[in-house]
Amino acid sequence: MKLSTPSRFGLAALALAASSVAFADAPSIYTQGFENLATSGWLLTNNSAPAGLAWFQGVPESLSAQAGATDSFAMATYNSALNGTGSIDNWLISPEIALNGATELSFWARTEDTAGYADQIKVYFSAGSASNTASFTTLLSSVAASTGGWTQYSLALPNAASGRIAFDYAVADANNANVIAIDSVSITAAVPEPSSYALMGLGLCAVAFARRKVRAQ
Repeated sequence: MKLSTPSRFGLAALALAASSVAFADAPSIYTQGFENLATSGWLLTNNSAPAGLAWFQGVPESLSAQAGATDSFAMATYNSALNGTGSIDNWLISPEIALNGATELSFWARTEDTAGYADQIKVYFSAGSASNTASFTTLLSSVAASTGGWTQYSLALPNAASGRIAFDYAVADANNANVIAIDSVSITAAVPEPSSYALMGLGLCAVAFARRKVRAQ
């Protein structure tokens, strides 16, 4: 018995339905709003020379959180180097996160509105469970913090079964630093582009028409 060939209208509907999947919200894998930095599972490693203050809970008198309670963010300042003198190399490191495929990192960052400082963060990735700063050999991006308020950044993560991300507040001269803040970190599963689904649907249509043409000969 021959299988019936799907109609052109049925295949078009299939292609449309497949393409609409790409517009659905990407599955969430991990979120962190830093409501309580001390219990968040994030590690603090200050390699500044000389070392001063590590990352700490947000201070609403200086800045207000991107979302949630006014103090629910992580921040670091020029005092990452002792007394604000020296070089800043201050790390905020995530717990190990199960990824299992293509994923995307999103976070919000900012500094104060005073211009003229060189505040930046380097965003790193390390596959597996290692948490020492030397293991973070994959630099995803260097982000100069915006003085215009909270700004969202999105970065593709390398394919890995699990790994950690790290934010390194890095300023060569603490005299050129002011403050950095991080909030609303999330990791989601990557979703194929809508065009990929559309092409898949068109491919199915082409195959169906080709089969019908062969049978007609």
